[in-house]
Amino acid sequence: MTSVTGPRSAAVHIGADDLRHPRHAAWARPLSCRDTVERLSRLCQAAGVRTQQALLGPDATTGRIRAAIAAAAAGIGPGGLLVVTFSGHSERPVPGEHDGGWCLHDAVLRHVETAALLAAAPASARVVVIADTCYAAACAAVFTGVPATTVVLAACAENQATLNYQHSEFITKLERLTYHGGRPNPDCRSYTWLRRELRKDTPDVERPDVRANHPAAMRQRPFRPAPRR
Repeated sequence: MTSVTGPRSAAVHIGADDLRHPRHAAWARPLSCRDTVERLSRLCQAAGVRTQQALLGPDATTGRIRAAIAAAAAGIGPGGLLVVTFSGHSERPVPGEHDGGWCLHDAVLRHVETAALLAAAPASARVVVIADTCYAAACAAVFTGVPATTVVLAACAENQATLNYQHSEFITKLERLTYHGGRPNPDCRSYTWLRRELRKDTPDVERPDVRANHPAAMRQRPFRPAPRR
Protein backbone atom coordinates (compact mmCIF):
# COMPACT_ATOMS: atom_id res chain seq x y z
CA MET A 1 0.00 0.00 0.00
CA THR A 2 1.30 3.46 -0.90
CA SER A 3 1.35 5.72 2.13
CA VAL A 4 -0.12 9.21 1.76
CA THR A 5 1.48 11.49 4.31
CA GLY A 6 2.09 15.14 5.11
CA PRO A 7 0.28 17.98 3.36
CA ARG A 8 -0.84 15.80 0.44
CA SER A 9 -3.84 14.37 2.28
CA ALA A 10 -6.39 15.50 4.84
CA ALA A 11 -9.83 14.50 6.10
CA VAL A 12 -12.58 16.48 7.82
CA HIS A 13 -15.28 14.37 9.51
CA ILE A 14 -18.58 15.97 10.53
CA GLY A 15 -21.00 14.29 12.94
CA ALA A 16 -23.95 16.62 13.48
CA ASP A 17 -26.05 14.88 16.12
CA ASP A 18 -26.76 17.93 18.33
CA LEU A 19 -29.02 20.39 16.49
CA ARG A 20 -30.02 23.61 18.23
CA HIS A 21 -31.44 25.68 15.37
CA PRO A 22 -35.19 26.22 16.00
CA ARG A 23 -36.10 24.58 12.68
CA HIS A 24 -34.23 21.37 13.56
CA ALA A 25 -34.21 21.12 17.35
CA ALA A 26 -37.33 18.92 17.46
CA TRP A 27 -36.03 16.48 14.85
CA ALA A 28 -35.00 13.00 15.98
CA ARG A 29 -31.37 12.82 17.05
CA PRO A 30 -29.26 11.05 14.40
CA LEU A 31 -28.07 7.86 16.07
CA SER A 32 -25.18 6.73 13.88
CA CYS A 33 -23.04 9.91 13.74
CA ARG A 34 -20.41 8.87 16.28
CA ASP A 35 -20.06 5.37 14.88
CA THR A 36 -19.86 6.74 11.33
CA VAL A 37 -17.11 9.21 12.21
CA GLU A 38 -15.16 6.48 13.98
CA ARG A 39 -15.44 4.12 11.02
CA LEU A 40 -14.54 6.75 8.44
CA SER A 41 -11.58 7.96 10.51
CA ARG A 42 -10.37 4.37 10.60
CA LEU A 43 -10.93 3.97 6.85
CA CYS A 44 -8.96 7.15 6.09
CA GLN A 45 -6.13 6.07 8.37
CA ALA A 46 -5.95 2.73 6.55
CA ALA A 47 -5.87 4.64 3.24
CA GLY A 48 -2.86 6.59 4.46
CA VAL A 49 -4.56 9.86 5.39
CA ARG A 50 -2.75 10.98 8.52
CA THR A 51 -4.12 14.52 8.95
CA GLN A 52 -7.69 14.19 10.19
CA GLN A 53 -10.09 16.40 12.10
CA ALA A 54 -13.44 15.40 13.60
CA LEU A 55 -16.16 17.91 14.49
CA LEU A 56 -18.95 16.34 16.53
CA GLY A 57 -22.10 17.48 18.30
CA PRO A 58 -21.88 21.07 19.54
CA ASP A 59 -18.51 21.47 17.81
CA ALA A 60 -20.14 20.89 14.41
CA THR A 61 -20.96 24.57 13.88
CA THR A 62 -21.06 26.34 10.54
CA GLY A 63 -18.13 28.56 11.53
CA ARG A 64 -15.84 25.73 12.61
CA ILE A 65 -16.71 23.53 9.67
CA ARG A 66 -16.25 26.28 7.11
CA ALA A 67 -12.84 27.01 8.60
CA ALA A 68 -11.83 23.33 8.72
CA ILE A 69 -12.82 22.58 5.12
CA ALA A 70 -11.26 25.77 3.78
CA ALA A 71 -7.96 25.13 5.55
CA ALA A 72 -7.82 21.48 4.51
CA ALA A 73 -8.67 22.27 0.88
CA ALA A 74 -6.02 24.97 0.65
CA GLY A 75 -3.41 22.88 2.47
CA ILE A 76 -3.35 19.59 0.54
CA GLY A 77 -1.33 21.01 -2.32
CA PRO A 78 -1.21 19.99 -6.00
CA GLY A 79 -2.21 16.38 -6.55
CA GLY A 80 -3.33 15.96 -2.97
CA LEU A 81 -6.35 14.18 -1.52
CA LEU A 82 -9.12 15.74 0.58
CA VAL A 83 -11.84 13.62 2.20
CA VAL A 84 -14.89 15.39 3.66
CA THR A 85 -17.50 13.27 5.41
CA PHE A 86 -20.91 14.21 6.80
CA SER A 87 -23.28 12.26 9.02
CA GLY A 88 -26.54 13.81 10.20
CA HIS A 89 -29.73 15.39 8.86
CA SER A 90 -30.05 17.31 5.61
CA GLU A 91 -32.53 19.81 4.22
CA ARG A 92 -34.07 18.96 0.88
CA PRO A 93 -33.47 21.41 -1.99
CA VAL A 94 -36.54 23.57 -2.67
CA PRO A 95 -36.46 25.02 -6.20
CA GLY A 96 -36.89 28.76 -6.18
CA GLU A 97 -36.34 28.98 -2.42
CA HIS A 98 -33.06 27.44 -1.31
CA ASP A 99 -30.42 24.88 -2.13
CA GLY A 100 -30.11 21.70 -0.13
CA GLY A 101 -27.64 21.54 2.71
CA TRP A 102 -26.27 19.77 5.75
CA CYS A 103 -27.92 20.55 9.09
CA LEU A 104 -25.27 21.57 11.62
CA HIS A 105 -25.40 22.49 15.29
CA ASP A 106 -26.41 26.10 14.68
CA ALA A 107 -27.60 26.37 11.06
CA VAL A 108 -27.52 24.79 7.61
CA LEU A 109 -24.37 24.65 5.52
CA ARG A 110 -25.74 24.94 1.98
CA HIS A 111 -24.17 22.80 -0.71
CA VAL A 112 -23.25 25.89 -2.72
CA GLU A 113 -21.22 27.11 0.27
CA THR A 114 -19.48 23.75 0.62
CA ALA A 115 -18.67 23.78 -3.10
CA ALA A 116 -17.09 27.22 -2.73
CA LEU A 117 -14.95 25.93 0.16
CA LEU A 118 -13.84 22.87 -1.80
CA ALA A 119 -12.87 25.13 -4.69
CA ALA A 120 -9.82 26.18 -2.66
CA ALA A 121 -8.26 22.79 -3.47
CA PRO A 122 -5.88 22.81 -6.45
CA ALA A 123 -7.40 21.70 -9.73
CA SER A 124 -4.94 18.78 -9.81
CA ALA A 125 -6.13 17.52 -6.41
CA ARG A 126 -8.76 14.87 -5.71
CA VAL A 127 -11.73 15.39 -3.40
CA VAL A 128 -13.93 12.66 -1.93
CA VAL A 129 -17.19 13.61 -0.20
CA ILE A 130 -19.00 10.93 1.82
CA ALA A 131 -22.59 11.94 2.56
CA ASP A 132 -24.31 9.67 5.08
CA THR A 133 -27.59 11.55 5.22
CA CYS A 134 -31.02 11.96 3.64
CA TYR A 135 -31.07 13.43 0.10
CA ALA A 136 -27.38 12.57 0.05
CA ALA A 137 -26.75 12.70 -3.70
CA ALA A 138 -28.20 16.22 -3.97
CA CYS A 139 -24.79 17.75 -3.30
CA ALA A 140 -23.24 16.03 -6.33
CA ALA A 141 -25.00 18.28 -8.83
CA VAL A 142 -23.70 21.36 -7.01
CA PHE A 143 -20.14 20.05 -6.74
CA THR A 144 -19.77 19.65 -10.52
CA GLY A 145 -18.22 23.12 -10.64
CA VAL A 146 -15.42 22.33 -8.17
CA PRO A 147 -12.12 22.57 -10.11
CA ALA A 148 -10.59 19.51 -8.44
CA THR A 149 -11.77 16.05 -9.45
CA THR A 150 -14.60 15.40 -6.99
CA VAL A 151 -16.33 12.11 -6.20
CA VAL A 152 -19.44 11.91 -4.01
CA LEU A 153 -20.25 8.69 -2.17
CA ALA A 154 -23.91 9.11 -1.25
CA ALA A 155 -25.95 6.98 1.13
CA CYS A 156 -29.06 7.51 -1.03
CA ALA A 157 -30.41 9.48 -3.98
CA GLU A 158 -31.27 13.17 -3.89
CA ASN A 159 -34.98 12.42 -3.30
CA GLN A 160 -34.56 9.58 -0.80
CA ALA A 161 -34.27 9.37 2.99
CA THR A 162 -32.09 7.14 5.15
CA LEU A 163 -33.12 5.13 8.21
CA ASN A 164 -32.04 6.29 11.66
CA TYR A 165 -30.13 3.32 13.06
CA GLN A 166 -27.25 3.06 15.54
CA HIS A 167 -24.99 1.85 12.72
CA SER A 168 -25.25 3.07 9.15
CA GLU A 169 -25.55 0.15 6.74
CA PHE A 170 -24.05 2.32 4.02
CA ILE A 171 -20.95 3.16 6.05
CA THR A 172 -20.39 -0.35 7.40
CA LYS A 173 -20.62 -1.68 3.84
CA LEU A 174 -18.29 1.04 2.54
CA GLU A 175 -15.69 0.16 5.16
CA ARG A 176 -16.00 -3.55 4.39
CA LEU A 177 -15.60 -3.01 0.64
CA THR A 178 -12.58 -0.70 0.87
CA TYR A 179 -10.46 -1.36 3.99
CA HIS A 180 -11.99 -4.20 5.97
CA GLY A 181 -9.93 -4.78 9.10
CA GLY A 182 -7.62 -1.96 8.05
CA ARG A 183 -6.41 -3.86 4.98
CA PRO A 184 -6.99 -2.63 1.41
CA ASN A 185 -9.42 -4.73 -0.60
CA PRO A 186 -7.55 -5.73 -3.79
CA ASP A 187 -10.86 -5.97 -5.67
CA CYS A 188 -11.68 -2.30 -5.01
CA ARG A 189 -9.87 -0.87 -8.02
CA SER A 190 -12.28 1.84 -9.17
CA TYR A 191 -15.22 3.95 -8.10
CA THR A 192 -17.26 2.17 -10.77
CA TRP A 193 -16.66 -1.14 -9.00
CA LEU A 194 -17.40 0.43 -5.62
CA ARG A 195 -20.68 1.90 -6.88
CA ARG A 196 -21.83 -1.46 -8.19
CA GLU A 197 -20.99 -3.25 -4.96
CA LEU A 198 -22.54 -0.58 -2.72
CA ARG A 199 -25.82 -0.82 -4.63
CA LYS A 200 -26.11 -4.61 -4.47
CA ASP A 201 -29.00 -5.91 -2.36
CA THR A 202 -30.18 -2.44 -1.38
CA PRO A 203 -33.83 -1.35 -1.47
CA ASP A 204 -35.01 1.01 -4.20
CA VAL A 205 -36.13 3.50 -1.55
CA GLU A 206 -32.63 3.86 -0.05
CA ARG A 207 -30.06 3.09 -2.72
CA PRO A 208 -26.48 4.38 -2.44
CA ASP A 209 -24.82 6.10 -5.37
CA VAL A 210 -21.38 7.25 -6.48
CA ARG A 211 -21.10 10.33 -8.69
CA ALA A 212 -18.17 12.29 -10.06
CA ASN A 213 -17.75 15.69 -11.66
CA HIS A 214 -15.51 14.13 -14.35
CA PRO A 215 -16.43 10.74 -15.90
CA ALA A 216 -12.80 9.59 -15.91
CA ALA A 217 -12.77 9.82 -12.11
CA MET A 218 -14.94 6.71 -11.93
CA ARG A 219 -11.94 4.69 -13.13
CA GLN A 220 -9.73 5.91 -10.27
CA ARG A 221 -8.81 3.70 -7.34
CA PRO A 222 -10.83 4.98 -4.35
CA PHE A 223 -9.12 7.13 -1.73
CA ARG A 224 -5.93 7.76 -3.66
CA PRO A 225 -4.28 11.09 -4.48
CA ALA A 226 -3.29 11.93 -8.04
CA PRO A 227 -0.17 10.11 -9.26
CA ARG A 228 3.07 12.01 -8.85
CA ARG A 229 4.48 13.36 -12.10
